[in-house]
Amino acid sequence: MTSSARTWGVLALSCAMIVGVAAPATAAPLNRSKPLDPHAVLIGGNLKENAEILQTIVDLADPDGTGPARARIAIVTAASSTARTPAEAADATLNNAAANGLYYAELFGRFGADTYAVPIDTRADYDGDAYYPARASDPEVAAQIAASTGVFFGGGDQMRYVRTLFTCDDAELEAFTSCTDTPAMTAIRQVAGRGVVAGVSAGLTIQQGADMITGGESYQALRDGATPGYLDDATALGYLPFGGFGFVDGVLLDSHFTTWGRQGRAAKLALETGNPYVLGVDETTAVVLDRDDHEGRVIGEHGASILDVTRATVTDTGIENVRWSYASAGDEIDLRGRAEVEDARGAKKLKPRGADAAVRTDVWDSIDGDGGVYSLRDLAREVAASRTGVGTGVSFEGEPRFETVLTRDRKTDVWTTPAGAVSFSDLRMDIRVAD
Repeated sequence: MTSSARTWGVLALSCAMIVGVAAPATAAPLNRSKPLDPHAVLIGGNLKENAEILQTIVDLADPDGTGPARARIAIVTAASSTARTPAEAADATLNNAAANGLYYAELFGRFGADTYAVPIDTRADYDGDAYYPARASDPEVAAQIAASTGVFFGGGDQMRYVRTLFTCDDAELEAFTSCTDTPAMTAIRQVAGRGVVAGVSAGLTIQQGADMITGGESYQALRDGATPGYLDDATALGYLPFGGFGFVDGVLLDSHFTTWGRQGRAAKLALETGNPYVLGVDETTAVVLDRDDHEGRVIGEHGASILDVTRATVTDTGIENVRWSYASAGDEIDLRGRAEVEDARGAKKLKPRGADAAVRTDVWDSIDGDGGVYSLRDLAREVAASRTGVGTGVSFEGEPRFETVLTRDRKTDVWTTPAGAVSFSDLRMDIRVAD
């Protein structure tokens, strides 16, 4: 939870009834004067109350565009931990499912939406706890969700969404291959078919189809490979074969992407599971995707990546010829057929003439190093703009140490957005054991 969330915590409690935290006894039917278009808003994490992203979600959920009807957003926070006491549940400055429901209800209320905080959680920790798993089968909860024009999924652990909104056949390590929808999930799909589904961090990741990532870091992924299921070691690469909600098809989804150097783990998972593309989104950034035509745009502070592994090969020492494209805010994403990025209107082709790229010594932003500083993304931008068109970074960890080599070649395009950010398509990425 951000510091700004704490600032608004007390106000959230006083406004809870106004913005719809307490649901009416019967959900009102939708009264739409125009059809809503199904969209997904994929936020890479660390929302920071970004006004552009929040207003976009509310506008997409607005049932008539100009009033008098208002967007109604169902807020699902089951990915968060549980509140242990009534006081924790009522404190919007804390990070638990109930508190996050209060926080997001107030936040979206500020941007003009009515809200319904969905009272579903992985367990009830105290007498009278309104948030518990069985409420995913409560007809009234399902009706309240279905009466919404949008759904927002908060952050946390995407497997908690699986555990609460699906009923899955038992599997070792929770490597589920067969799951069915709860009534709440059925209602969410109804909203997704005619409105907006938005999510941050885990709320982004859960929107993909099969082979959803459940955890892992790039170094361990390249060293050890992927394992189906939910793993005790948070650094080990795990994935769920059944996947998530399936709102975005054809690509693997990943969050906090270049912020935390997740290119290595994503490429490894894509190759091991036979998925051709990865869409990764940075923090305080969103991809706004039209789910009908599979086109979208990037908004927010940073950018979104597409990894194309259709031409990549796995060697004894690593991976060769992953193609990486990076769309900065203002650029566009096209997921029809071959996934690719497109330059923003008003973008200018960049003629490479910059200095040679400096070597990065913690290129995947290890959690044991400085972390979270866009090391490989910044190296890529330097390579794209440099005279030589080649740059190298090495892993923070050793035994073995991995080397990542980025190369601008004849397939690569580079441009600057109207805001001055460097974007690129088809930059070559090779990862190999260095020692």
